[in-house]
Amino acid sequence: MRAWRLAPALVAVLFALAVLPVAFLGRDATVLGERATSEAIDERDAHLPVIRQFAAELPQPDLVGYRSATAPGYHVAMAIPARLGVGVQGLRLISSLAGLALVLVAWRVAARAAGPWPAVALVAPLAASTYVLSGSAWLTTDMASMALGTAAIAIAACWRPQPRTFLALGALFAAALLVRQTNVYLAAPVVAAGILGSPLGRSVSNAEQWHGDEPRRWSRLLMAAAALVPGVVALSLLVAAWGGLTPPAFRDLHDTGLSPVAPAYGLALVGLWGVFLLIPMTSAVRQAFRAHGRAIAAVAVLVAVVAAVPESTTDRDAGRWGGALWRLAALVPPVGARSPAIVLGAALGTVVLSVLWTRAARAGRGRMATVVAMSLLALFAVQSANSQVWERYFDPSILVALAWLAALGTPRAGARDTAQACAGMLLLALAQLAISAANYWAVAFLTAP
Repeated sequence: MRAWRLAPALVAVLFALAVLPVAFLGRDATVLGERATSEAIDERDAHLPVIRQFAAELPQPDLVGYRSATAPGYHVAMAIPARLGVGVQGLRLISSLAGLALVLVAWRVAARAAGPWPAVALVAPLAASTYVLSGSAWLTTDMASMALGTAAIAIAACWRPQPRTFLALGALFAAALLVRQTNVYLAAPVVAAGILGSPLGRSVSNAEQWHGDEPRRWSRLLMAAAALVPGVVALSLLVAAWGGLTPPAFRDLHDTGLSPVAPAYGLALVGLWGVFLLIPMTSAVRQAFRAHGRAIAAVAVLVAVVAAVPESTTDRDAGRWGGALWRLAALVPPVGARSPAIVLGAALGTVVLSVLWTRAARAGRGRMATVVAMSLLALFAVQSANSQVWERYFDPSILVALAWLAALGTPRAGARDTAQACAGMLLLALAQLAISAANYWAVAFLTAP
């Protein structure tokens, strides 16, 4: 029991040491201008001004004429302490709690499957991600959105489909949509929980059967549908007031057309980071291909064919830029406006998810793994509606999914398998730390004013 207290405390302390010095002492975008991180620039240009605007307008803030691309929930919540006199650094401290909540929720789900100390290793890449750290240090909607969404997926995947489950999911779904409208993807895990808990759940594979879904009732599917109603109504009212999917001030950036490359890009990012995880997990890869090799290969080829349809070269004007994968895509010679890094990466990401799902199913946790994987794929699909395909919109969710899928596949009695998964995630954590050192800490402390 001591480990269940010490492990999350260690995670919290290390996360605070990585975030708070930047939040309190780092050079922000008012000093560095466009050389600051994108999150710091967003704080300067959008989120802090909107928080101050709403603080002045309380109790009736203008939910249409504000300069942010996201729904206003985060800004309204942060406007309350701002109205009470809390300064910028105090607001950053409050906002950083969302990032801490994200990491601790991810740790708790991983610990439930793999144990408290292995879970520390499994969530290390998430805690070291430049997007999580920078999104926590500066005032952005990113971490509040991620924390709410991650909690919803955790509940849909792990809780029995009872009335309290769908009440919690309904509240989280609505709250997440009021922070960021792309959280509509969370309808996928809610509906999945309802389907798996209904008689329809008996038609899924044996690997996805779970005693917690019994006895299956149609009422669970109805509760899942009802849980979506408050969030859908709230978002619909906002969209009607805005006259589009985003507030008018940012429509020219985020609502100028679809991004059909988003699903392929998301899968390619899974492939890029998932390789680090699978390198030490040779036995799991061999077992997955021995059991389902032809199916995995066929799906990977199909994904590569579909991924080759949209243009996928790095193009700032088209919103395809920002992050490690787009930089890699820029280095690889394109073929007919298609980047081999994206096309082949999407196929590799399919293999990664297939191996991890097969491993989780073999450990008796296929149902949970299905909900996690479906949620991730739903996010990729919804991001197609965003004109900007930036890594920061994908990366944290992918790192959560990799941590959870790795944990769900950990046998209850298999130290070697657990060690391999932890070793893979620690390799990925080192890569994330290197990126954060260059793009987050060095920018905040070493960049000259």
